[in-house]
Amino acid sequence: MNQILIIEDEEVIRRAVKRMLERHGYQIAEAGSVEEAQKHPLTSFDLIISDVRLPGVPGTQIIELASPVPVLIMTSYASIRSAVDAMKLGAIDYIAKPFDHDELLIVVERIIKQDRQLRQQEILKSEVEKSYPVRGMVGECPAMIDVFRRIDKVAPTDATVLILGESGTGKELVARALHERSHRSQSPFIVFNCAAVPENQVEIELFGPQDERETRRGGLLAKAHGGTLFMDEVGELSMAAQARLLRVLQGDDYASQNEAIQSGPDIRIIAATHRDIRKLVQQQTFRSDLYFRLRVVEMTLPPLRERGSDIKALAKFLLAKSCRQLNRSALNLSRSALEAIRRYHWPGNVRELANTIERSVILCEGDSITPQLLAIDHHITTTNRRATDNPTDNLSLEEYFRHFVLDNQDHMTETELAKQLGISRKALWERRQRFGIPREKKGKKS
Repeated sequence: MNQILIIEDEEVIRRAVKRMLERHGYQIAEAGSVEEAQKHPLTSFDLIISDVRLPGVPGTQIIELASPVPVLIMTSYASIRSAVDAMKLGAIDYIAKPFDHDELLIVVERIIKQDRQLRQQEILKSEVEKSYPVRGMVGECPAMIDVFRRIDKVAPTDATVLILGESGTGKELVARALHERSHRSQSPFIVFNCAAVPENQVEIELFGPQDERETRRGGLLAKAHGGTLFMDEVGELSMAAQARLLRVLQGDDYASQNEAIQSGPDIRIIAATHRDIRKLVQQQTFRSDLYFRLRVVEMTLPPLRERGSDIKALAKFLLAKSCRQLNRSALNLSRSALEAIRRYHWPGNVRELANTIERSVILCEGDSITPQLLAIDHHITTTNRRATDNPTDNLSLEEYFRHFVLDNQDHMTETELAKQLGISRKALWERRQRFGIPREKKGKKS
């Protein structure tokens, strides 16, 4: 229940406003002056309604005392100037006496709704900062220093960026850094994983349904208007979707399709892929003209195994992050655990390290992470398996599918998985849904 404080020295007006707001579900406290109001915990209220003219100090004094609680000023028609001055001091709005009760109710509802949305946005932004600390990315190796320099140079522009790197290296984190440090930072950052959507749904997701009655909704391009669209695994786009995306980048194909944005999309596109996109161009499975459009600026992220001492620094950073998110007291990595982390190849890169650390925090019963908790097997790699080692020989087809997908989805695209299984991407997607193993969006833990 929203709490409101009414500061009004005329008891008749104060009681009338109180009864009216209480009938609409608000919890009301009242005071006859600023001094009396200070007896209440001011920051506990969702809104303060105060008259300008009060005994003792003026009602505008409450604006600073109660900050950041919004203050609605009441004033007479003869004192409109004082209300304007109050807004300059930080009042959220004013209402002139005598006012209609319905008018006051509408103003109160609007202010509380706007303030709630603002607080929710601040909380969301804070949570995003914790998960994606774009102003504090960890890395001191030469390759990462070069990445940071490019972010600083490119972020303030609207240049299209192509981010390359193995799965799990933090491509989405870099994309968020580019967005947060741009003039678009207050506008939407929309993530679209091209590999996580069935091929026949990609165009609908991006451009919206073709049904003219629903076109106004638009797709992700409409939702990203004014902000940034991050297209992860862009190498998975079909040739048809590539052609339409190219027309969007050229400004030829969007305004006529979206009535709400007649002048064309005001969007920055950042693309990423772990594939060798130059090879895809040579194989004519990726349009060369789209490739050159996307790589106005190209950034390559190094794999974790090539980042030297960054690995230990990242491990400590991710440990502190996991402890905070899991409400655990601070833990430390033992010397042997740090050595095990240093020696491991990390085929899944930062994402694999983050998952390993998170699992260790969950299982840890002491105050130190040990190699046993990390459960790193240095004898197993994703690229060097003996042909005789085949644990799937006795599995059913469903069990084999489940086993193969879960074992390989972190380092293979949907196209590669489907090819290895000998099925189409559509069939792969359908089996994922049927067996309850939908693909998670990439980049959330990197």
